[in-house]
Amino acid sequence: MNLQQIEAVCGIVRNGFNMSAAAGALRRSQPGLSRQIKELEHDLGVRIFSRTRNKIVALTPQGEKILRIGQRIVRDVRNLHQLGSDETAEGGGELRIATTHVHARYSLPKVLKTFTRRFPEVLLTLRQGDPMQCCELVAAGEADIGITTVAEKAVDEIVSIPAFRLPRCVIAPRDHPLAREKTLSLKKLAEYPIIAYSSAFSGRSIVDEAFARAGLRPRVACSAIDADVCKTYVELGMGIAILARIAFDPARDRNLVAMDAGHLFRAGVLNLVFRKHGYLTRHAGAFVTMFAPHIGAGLIERGMDGAEIDRARLGQKAPVAGFA
Repeated sequence: MNLQQIEAVCGIVRNGFNMSAAAGALRRSQPGLSRQIKELEHDLGVRIFSRTRNKIVALTPQGEKILRIGQRIVRDVRNLHQLGSDETAEGGGELRIATTHVHARYSLPKVLKTFTRRFPEVLLTLRQGDPMQCCELVAAGEADIGITTVAEKAVDEIVSIPAFRLPRCVIAPRDHPLAREKTLSLKKLAEYPIIAYSSAFSGRSIVDEAFARAGLRPRVACSAIDADVCKTYVELGMGIAILARIAFDPARDRNLVAMDAGHLFRAGVLNLVFRKHGYLTRHAGAFVTMFAPHIGAGLIERGMDGAEIDRARLGQKAPVAGFA
């Protein structure tokens, strides 16, 4: 039994039991990958995968246990490599951050500018996606840190620590009738078409929940995954948008107005996402300190070690985001 065989098991599962995709991801030949699996099954004396006409289709019950152990082994080996590189590196390295468009555009620029001035030798890589994709990138070790709201069905391999609250606002053209209202109401908002986030984003569920509780069904005219796209269509007069307050830039959104909606919609929560039992490099730790100095290293370490995190309490205590 060797590490390559264990990596083969993890790679096949990670690629949906597609042998060709797994071989490509692991940079091995497909026959070589098949041989490694057969040799591991022979060494362990159990079948890891169920097959139909010699095609791998699922894990056996024993295979599920082997996968869990194998994932820990691969993760620990990766951590050892990262620790060694971190301790011996005189400079350089890479910091990979998985985040959504709105936070790449509005939450991160200031802190990333500060980070690059302090660590000019470190390559910064931003991986953008929806919240679930961001969590999966962290879980797979393809990103060091996630900056995102967390998808409802977040993956087990991550820990998410609430860092900031994200109050909502209603964005409309400056000459829109809502701009003359002293106090907004859900009933009044429901009279107008809405430009909304797609269902993959927590911002959409926050809006849907509020209207549902009020017994209202507003008309969604368009959905998007990009706050700037939402604002573009608002500016064209296609509807109003309900977004995180940080997504409104008075200097650039001169034709729009942002109206407070904190009394209508609960605030979202922006999280720091880490891989459980992972290793946080010096550069990643420095970035976290710059981005969320109120989040202690001890809390992050406990969460990464698998300890329970009181997310509800942390979310309530989290400061309101203000990254301008």
